[in-house]
Amino acid sequence: MSIYDDMLSEDNYLTKYDLKRNPFDKISAESMTAEEIVKMHVVTAADKKIASNLSTILNSGSATVALIGEYGSGKSIRASSIKETLMRKDAFVFYTKLPGGTPGIVTYALFESVCVPIMNNDKASDELRDFAKKLWEKYRDINSIPESKFKPYEAGEDLAKIFKKIGDQDILSGLIIDEFEEIIEASIQREIRKTFEILREYFSHAVGIPGHITVICSTPNAWASLKEIHPAVATRVHVEIEFKPVTDKIAIEIIRKRLTAFRPEKPDSLEPFDEEVISKVNKKYATGNPRMLLLVLRSILDVAAQNDVKKIGLDAINDGVEFAREKLKDAQSERIKQILTPKMRDILEVIISEKNGGPIVGTALSDELGMDQGNLSRYLNQMAALNFLNKNRDGRIVSFEIKPELRLIFAEELGLTADAEQE
Repeated sequence: MSIYDDMLSEDNYLTKYDLKRNPFDKISAESMTAEEIVKMHVVTAADKKIASNLSTILNSGSATVALIGEYGSGKSIRASSIKETLMRKDAFVFYTKLPGGTPGIVTYALFESVCVPIMNNDKASDELRDFAKKLWEKYRDINSIPESKFKPYEAGEDLAKIFKKIGDQDILSGLIIDEFEEIIEASIQREIRKTFEILREYFSHAVGIPGHITVICSTPNAWASLKEIHPAVATRVHVEIEFKPVTDKIAIEIIRKRLTAFRPEKPDSLEPFDEEVISKVNKKYATGNPRMLLLVLRSILDVAAQNDVKKIGLDAINDGVEFAREKLKDAQSERIKQILTPKMRDILEVIISEKNGGPIVGTALSDELGMDQGNLSRYLNQMAALNFLNKNRDGRIVSFEIKPELRLIFAEELGLTADAEQE
């Protein structure tokens, strides 16, 4: 016997529910195979809109689509399935997560994600591979080019030319840009504008390319920022599909399909949950967010199994919810530590300790922080794009408020826990 034997025996703790593993472990699109996504996905109205646009592409049309939703709403899973659908039709599909930063960094990422795969694709014609190589040689050292010589419109036009060449060879194509909100992290708004100019030119020239689709996945805050900073880009996106919070009915179906995928001998069974439990978790703790629903139920199932609870009722939820909160708080705290700049910390400290978390109008903070209004506005918009703040517009007045679920986490990270508790 080894020191790990007892620990390994704990892996069987879910057998009381006829489960070999927790069916809510796989949450992100990256952790799931195409087959698993098909088994566990619940079709919604958004999927029907996506399918309609894919039908247009398959019939030699073109489309630009924005998938807009909060983190965990299912954008990346849809993007992954769009890619899978097109690849099964022998399409050339390219997937990228654009980094925040200078226009040069973004341009490099775009051309790397498209040119390099074409150069290494044996199915691509020599003409197409040579063209991709020529553009890659042009843009691979883009970061060393002086800013004055950088031409955003030319980069956007060149990117579209690749897909035009693909279309000329009667091959379907797609460009999927995931986590679009990361672009908003660029430190200077002027740089963000240049990046958006690249995309504007790309869209202008990509529209009408037969059999080509561009898909952008974005949070609502980042998409709103795009419309404010460079509305000409947003107007070139023909279809906006927004992911609303899921209803209790959809939430129940999500859980039913998850359990069936991991327990096929009991199709359609919700055991050890029931509809009332799932509805409560969806409304009160997940607030209609599919990823949050799975995260919370994963913890509830783990804790219930460890406590030998056979049927999870409303009274058995609390321990699992607290366990989930601690795990989520740790994950959020780690993300906050990595992203927050010193200036962001200063702004959040004032909002928490002096403004009770908001809502606040940016102009009211500029004097207290010793910042000009333009600079402060940029930081507030940045934190809204990062999903740290809620942003609300009432006519010409824009206000910001720390997301309620993040207030305590920010207070602890900034050393303001005592103040937060007193409030």
